[in-house]
Amino acid sequence: MKCDKNIPMDAVTKTSLSDEMIRQITCATIGASTVVQSIKRLSGGFCSAVYLVETQQDKFVLKVGTNTNVKVMRHEIQYIATEAKMLKEIGEKTDILMPKLIAYDDSKTIVDVPYFFMSYLDGTPLNNCGKLSETRRNEIYNQIGRITRAICNIPAECFGIPLIPESYCSKNSEFVNLLFDWLLLDAEEERISIPYLHPDDLRRLIQNCAAELDSAEKPVLAHTDTWAGNIMVRNGQFAGLVDYAAIYYGDPLLSHDFHDFGASPNPWFLRGYGKEMFDADEQVRIQVYRIWQRLGMVVERGYRKYKDSHLYDWVLPETEKEIRMLEEMRKRSHSL
Repeated sequence: MKCDKNIPMDAVTKTSLSDEMIRQITCATIGASTVVQSIKRLSGGFCSAVYLVETQQDKFVLKVGTNTNVKVMRHEIQYIATEAKMLKEIGEKTDILMPKLIAYDDSKTIVDVPYFFMSYLDGTPLNNCGKLSETRRNEIYNQIGRITRAICNIPAECFGIPLIPESYCSKNSEFVNLLFDWLLLDAEEERISIPYLHPDDLRRLIQNCAAELDSAEKPVLAHTDTWAGNIMVRNGQFAGLVDYAAIYYGDPLLSHDFHDFGASPNPWFLRGYGKEMFDADEQVRIQVYRIWQRLGMVVERGYRKYKDSHLYDWVLPETEKEIRMLEEMRKRSHSL
């Protein structure tokens, strides 16, 4: 987790804590005799505030939830609790290089937000490793493929968002329709324009993909946020994966790198995952998830209220392009 001199990405969803508050919760959580030597705000991150807390004995990372007076998107209401749960569960069930959960506290006795401490993972985010060779990058994405497969090997009992029972569904199509409906409701409440299609037309387009979506019958853990900023590198080697808040109970193809930006999934990722061919149903599912990912970024701008209001302008034409592509896929399937 990189700590640098740059000002971290600011968003209204980030809760800033004073050094004194951080000292108090560190002593309360780690131990009363703990002596905090330094506190630094970590760079990066788009939703939660993150701090590096260094004591006489060790380094810890503190991740802090959003204040209750700040409106968040429907799918984000349990972000901190979900990440704490997933750090524990995935840490116990896999050998992935990742932070270890130290303690989670939602008592709100010292600060009025939930928070957790995790172990410090030394490294630099892949998106900041400009001089890394293509060979090393390919090796890292191959490893992300293997990691994604390990996470997807963990079964779930239903489709849904962990710790949000109202999202639990028995079918993938029901869950995906819910994800889109929640994003579109979030957009409507903040008067965020949706590119290209009226929200109701977009809903119908996704609903018409129910048969393809339901070809994913068994829900698993799906990590939807393994972007380069969460991939840590040290000395040119993969050092670990951070940020487990955006893990869903869903289709394995909902995993981030299947529907990331670019014309097709990274071939090194696919080799690492162990899947390089996709049937017609799977191609439709991936296309739906490509739209969902981009739509989420469009709507997110209205909630995070980044200092740079044009931060995601480039996603608007991307969203339209992916919607048009799904429309074409539907037309071709109906003409056969």
